[in-house]
Amino acid sequence: MNRPGGILAITGANKRRRKLGEVVAERIVDEIVQRGWNEGEVLGTEADFMERFRISRATFREAVRQLEWHGAAGMRRGVYGGLVVKAPPRHAIVYAVKTYFELTKIDRALLDRTAAILRAAPRLGTDSDDNEAIGLFLEALDDRTISDLAEERMVAGSTPKLSETIALRLVQDIESAGAEPGANLGNEAELQQRYGVSRAVLREALRPLELHEIVRVKTGARGGVIIRQCDPAYTVELTATYLAYSRIPLSHLWEAQSCLEIVAIEDFTRRADAASLAALRKAFARLEQASAGHYLAAACEFHQIIADLSGNRALALFVDVALRYGVTALPRPDEAFLPQLKQLHREMIDTVESGDVPAAMALMRSMFDHSRRWIARLERDRARRAAERSG
Repeated sequence: MNRPGGILAITGANKRRRKLGEVVAERIVDEIVQRGWNEGEVLGTEADFMERFRISRATFREAVRQLEWHGAAGMRRGVYGGLVVKAPPRHAIVYAVKTYFELTKIDRALLDRTAAILRAAPRLGTDSDDNEAIGLFLEALDDRTISDLAEERMVAGSTPKLSETIALRLVQDIESAGAEPGANLGNEAELQQRYGVSRAVLREALRPLELHEIVRVKTGARGGVIIRQCDPAYTVELTATYLAYSRIPLSHLWEAQSCLEIVAIEDFTRRADAASLAALRKAFARLEQASAGHYLAAACEFHQIIADLSGNRALALFVDVALRYGVTALPRPDEAFLPQLKQLHREMIDTVESGDVPAAMALMRSMFDHSRRWIARLERDRARRAAERSG
């Protein structure tokens, strides 16, 4: 597999300065994916990881908290203990996506439109009604709120940790207050008193909110918990991690991504201005120079710009997930096909600049027709190799 930088750092770095614990967690998740995501596998002890990464116990435990939030792994005590691979909980992914939708106040009409696009997605085979990526995306797009999800878990008998409950209350309070980025929710002591928890519980509750760029904890005389502009990057990382665990067929990825990107280029072309076209041309300049080994990452940047500037942030989020997962799951393309693919992207820029919406959509369909044939060949080859191994 082509893994430029790991599943959590594929198509661009997070704007937020990451802590060492996050970097270590990222490397561990990438290792889990490369090893085939074997649920129940013990990856090593605390001492093993401290020695391997040359980190302190505090840094490793911060990394473990990240992995637990991802649902990728957790610590087990005892003689046979260590860091154990887990199955990422689907509810955590849906909750993260819905949190982003609610805090960024994406219009319900856009969510419903995105759901309609996914339901109408083309199918590559008669047995592909149960598309795992589309099913996950549709669940995140339904009309339940994050409060509804929390209540469902309680009814089902799953008791959230106290820190999870406090994190939910913080998100709900931020949303209900309508606070703008830059507003100060109060310092740690004030928040401890407000929510009736210890410093340790409060800090554990704030950590996932920091990762999602919902808040930033600022120290000093004028410090406190500062509201940020919610960034989808971590939500995308969590969702791509879940898809990696699920080992979805490449055809499922194609079905979800193709319908979203065709609508994205339609909307982008209608809205294109000098700034958005300049951004696209800049991305194409990098794509045009890319070798086979770097082509997928360069193409991801090009296509993400189209989705991000389409005017539909829900659609853009799912395109980002598909692109990030695709870079990890797809092999490098055949060098012989690169000139044709680059020419299609060049023609797309010319078409968008002329404002020809039908032609731009036709070019995007052509790109996905090419990838459809490639993916079908890859899946046939994988099925044949699996049959040979089992035989």
